[in-house]
Amino acid sequence: MPITTWITRLLGSRLLPLALLTLLSSACDTEGLLDVDLPGNVEADDVEAPAMATVMRNSAIGDFECVWDSYVTQSALHSDEYLPASGNITAQRSMLRQITPDFTAYAQGSCAGWTGIFTPMHTARFMLESHYDRLQGFTDEEVPERQQYMAEMRAYAGFTYVAFGEGYCGTPIDAGDEILTPEQLLDIAVSRFTDALDLAQQAGNADLVDMARVGRARANLDLENYEDAISDAELVTEGFEVMATREAQPSRRQNTLESINRLESNRSGTVAPSFRDLRWKGEEDPRVNVVNTGFVGHDNASIIWRHDKVETQGDDRLIASYREARLFLAEAAAMTNDLDRAIGILQDLHDEAGIPTVTEDDLPTQDAVIEHVIEERKRELFVEGGHRLRDHLRWRGTPYEVPFLGEPGSDHPDGTNDYGQPYGTTTCYPVPNIEST
Repeated sequence: MPITTWITRLLGSRLLPLALLTLLSSACDTEGLLDVDLPGNVEADDVEAPAMATVMRNSAIGDFECVWDSYVTQSALHSDEYLPASGNITAQRSMLRQITPDFTAYAQGSCAGWTGIFTPMHTARFMLESHYDRLQGFTDEEVPERQQYMAEMRAYAGFTYVAFGEGYCGTPIDAGDEILTPEQLLDIAVSRFTDALDLAQQAGNADLVDMARVGRARANLDLENYEDAISDAELVTEGFEVMATREAQPSRRQNTLESINRLESNRSGTVAPSFRDLRWKGEEDPRVNVVNTGFVGHDNASIIWRHDKVETQGDDRLIASYREARLFLAEAAAMTNDLDRAIGILQDLHDEAGIPTVTEDDLPTQDAVIEHVIEERKRELFVEGGHRLRDHLRWRGTPYEVPFLGEPGSDHPDGTNDYGQPYGTTTCYPVPNIEST
């Protein structure tokens, strides 16, 4: 059975809310536990009641935060930001671009680790979409936070479609026979963010307004709708950010990228050479702070180079921010030949980083500005948001192509790594074989 069919049937049934209700009722009072009757007579209407709105809202957002963390980690490892340093074959395959349609860890793994990003992304998407539909059937009197909850469901769902549109080759939706293209998925993302923006404005929630604007600007930029991207990005509040919350326990709440960085127990990846000692006009760029730890990876060969973007299992993960919006604005301005605006944004980023400024003399042409915007994204958004994978795929086949590891122009241009292991040919994440069985 295809995964999307299985998810739709399972999560669309009454089993999930019934399980939640059972868990809640049993957690309240453990005295006389053996005397509790089985909840076989609970009616579906009881589970779908407005009183469950907050529980379902928290569950849907929790599913999203879990898989967003996994997607961002997997994307960093799949891009040219990391080299494999693990003896684990699953980890090696993920970092050698050997994710194929029959790779079970990718297709069916859970979001409690960083390899499973197909099924959990659909699970989160379905939970967010279905709870939005559920909330439409309630009233504001029954659920006082209904407008906010609906805006949240649409905003977070928008980011699942952004991930599908930016990183995946395509996917069916809700057990459909059609494989939607990245462009179709991004169109849906724009629609979801538009709903979220309208609802957030009605609810008077400024953070959700900014979240929707960042998301819609991102999706429109991917679709090359540059004026629309500019219209949203330039309105994002300075300093805004929203994060996927992380905790030390349980495992599905942990920051998965921290496990790649953990020197004591899990040295499975090392920052790639092209991200070490980054400079501008001879001065170190502090935005990518990478050090040689002297530790050897679990492959007993690779020296571990470690960054400081993630330090603990409880470090939150970026979803949307003003920093991203400025880079969306810079890219859209460069692509529409508004070079003064693009260079001005780049100058501001350099000033904030404390490195020498960038001037019109440094970037005399539109091509030079576009190339520098890509370089700024590489540095400013290092291991954040899946942005590096997006740039690999966005610029593929253009004069601004960003090569994957194993391709000419990369740290490993001859198709193999330092130990003779071959890179695969995977670029975007494939539709799993199970979807057609």
